[in-house]
Amino acid sequence: MKLLSFPWLVQDCIQKFMEPTELLFLSFCSLRARKVVSQMRHTPTYSVFGLKEPETMSYALVKDLKRNNTTLLTWTWKSQMGDRMPEGLRWLKSKDIDFHCKIIFAADSTALLWCPSENQASRKRFATALHSHMCEVFRVEPEMQFKLSLEYMDELPYTNTVRDVALLDTSVNSKVLDEFLETFEVTRVLFSKIIKLNNPLKDSNRLYNLNNLFIPSTHWLNGSKLLEWNCENLVISLTGLWENDLINFVNVWLNGNNTKLQTFLHIAGSRLDHAAVVGHFELEPWNPEVDQLEYKLPVRDYCRLLLAEIDRTEMERTGVLVRQSDGLRAVLRASMDYFLFHVLHD
Repeated sequence: MKLLSFPWLVQDCIQKFMEPTELLFLSFCSLRARKVVSQMRHTPTYSVFGLKEPETMSYALVKDLKRNNTTLLTWTWKSQMGDRMPEGLRWLKSKDIDFHCKIIFAADSTALLWCPSENQASRKRFATALHSHMCEVFRVEPEMQFKLSLEYMDELPYTNTVRDVALLDTSVNSKVLDEFLETFEVTRVLFSKIIKLNNPLKDSNRLYNLNNLFIPSTHWLNGSKLLEWNCENLVISLTGLWENDLINFVNVWLNGNNTKLQTFLHIAGSRLDHAAVVGHFELEPWNPEVDQLEYKLPVRDYCRLLLAEIDRTEMERTGVLVRQSDGLRAVLRASMDYFLFHVLHD
């Protein structure tokens, strides 16, 4: 391979013009090629395993704070892949990877691996080994992230913890969700895109102690279920909550000793009077220059555009609520669409 005979600076310059997938396959060529790729100045990032459709998995890198991803590989074990298939099978080999497949490249350079003869255990080992390879060579953070429909959770790689999980629409029940949450410890965020009426989150017994929950569709959520949650950050919309439920939520914080809660954001339409909720409490004036709203990283990552929209929205009521037991303070803001409860931690 002529690339490896060039001086290191020349190799580094050439690699900067290569697509991520090209660098990945270069790193598979030999131990020497692997070392060359690993010496490149890779920006540390996270990866996402995607399971969106039957018999197909993808591996992507998180590109930026807008949650844009760059897909490196997609592999499938479908029995039929159409007419345009390359002749013969190839081996992907590296330190921990030994995978027999056919390779197809899409127009955007994304590689599709076809491995119809592999069993599930082999696919899981490949996914796990691929992630290990990416951590060692490309400075990918060890903690995995998943974006999946729960029907396909048995295909996920071997791990005990997962940083962020995005749940896609699914037909499974709460028992399957709880099985997932028992198998994988979600250390940061669970983001749900499930919009079906029979939502598995509704009756989950393991959902309520997750640190960060972002759920756009929670029509099933009532006041009693809300009080069961013990989150740091909770963002919900399209709920079954009413004014009294939100008042009770704030009162529980006000009269208790909860120091875990950071941000609670409720999004609703005109059916709910958020201003009446804030007006129920005796508040101090809020000076945004003194008491700035500083959101934790998960909220900034997932709600950046939403927070910007809230900042542009004219609020009907705003103030600072003080908890007498320990002096902890929280900013309350209300408009027709938004109710924001944000604890000020000095």
